[in-house]
Amino acid sequence: MRFRKKGQVGASVGAILTLIMGVGIAILVLIFTSVMSAQVYQNVESDINAITDNTTKGYVLSAIESGFQAYETTGNYMPILVLAVIITIVLGLILSVGRVGAIGGAGGGVL
Repeated sequence: MRFRKKGQVGASVGAILTLIMGVGIAILVLIFTSVMSAQVYQNVESDINAITDNTTKGYVLSAIESGFQAYETTGNYMPILVLAVIITIVLGLILSVGRVGAIGGAGGGVL
């Protein structure tokens, strides 16, 4: 342990924390926008039903349905994004710890 330099892992940890925060913020944005969109739809549903032109009303309802399907599709990809973040974190930590390495702390790394 006497060969380990202080602060060697610091830059990688900062990058990993930024990555975790970014994914967390993306998930929160997805949740809040879908909840707020549903609330907005409930507030204007009576106005939409009051549209007398059936073609226009169909277009509006179709656009709303497409928007909610887009939220659902994006939400379905969240587990894949979280898995990618976990893999990135693990590999980043392994590689940063491996860099501490050999003689005099000027090591070669894991790979």
